[in-house]
Amino acid sequence: MKLQFRYFVLLILVIGLAPVKAMSPEFLFKKANKLYREKEYQKAIHLYDSILADNKSNFLVYYNLGNSHFKLNHIANAILNYERAKTLNPEDEDINYNLKISYSNTVDKIEPIPLLFYQNWWRTILNIFSSDVWSLIAVSFLWLAFAAGVFYLFAGTISMKRNAFLLSINLLVIAALFYYFSMASHRLIYSNQGAIIMEASAYVKSSPDDKSTNLFMLHEGTKVEITEELQGWKKIKIANGNVGWVASGKIEKI
Repeated sequence: MKLQFRYFVLLILVIGLAPVKAMSPEFLFKKANKLYREKEYQKAIHLYDSILADNKSNFLVYYNLGNSHFKLNHIANAILNYERAKTLNPEDEDINYNLKISYSNTVDKIEPIPLLFYQNWWRTILNIFSSDVWSLIAVSFLWLAFAAGVFYLFAGTISMKRNAFLLSINLLVIAALFYYFSMASHRLIYSNQGAIIMEASAYVKSSPDDKSTNLFMLHEGTKVEITEELQGWKKIKIANGNVGWVASGKIEKI
């Protein structure tokens, strides 16, 4: 009787856990991808959104969500999700290509302020590797410095000790430099207060007030930088340096 009861309890547990397994993020992702291939884009969007409700760290979900919105000509939502995917994986060629295509479909063609030569130089260096790769390089040189320090302790001559000491110091300096590159690369990507205009059109105001002067108009899909927030308004800056205030409901942070 006890044995039968145990089997009964086990059966209940299996039945109870089956829906949990069936609704796992992996299952939902595969189902959403299947719907996308079947051109059921709106249903795919619903599933991708449900995955992101619990886990916002998978760039592939954002990327596929962006693709689904793009297929439905939801340009602002496509750009928003491609930008979020890029934040998590800035080096991905597919993300950057689709993002470029999406921006080509926006109304506003804003010429950015040219960067100074040293700013271009600095960004070029930081973009050689991702922040994670810079960190790995820094750790590698740190271990080499440690190895040189150990060699210093066991070196048999003064000359060998001096060389090992100098090598250890140089390797520590290089490790610190690469660690700084890692932090700078991380700040360049993740400290970005970027946002996307989500409305078909939005007036940019001179102050956070509906009755204030209209400075200019932006359209859906335009990327802006948030510089300040105040009671339902956000102060923004666009690529050409112009600034103004937009109602919070008209834009969404990346």
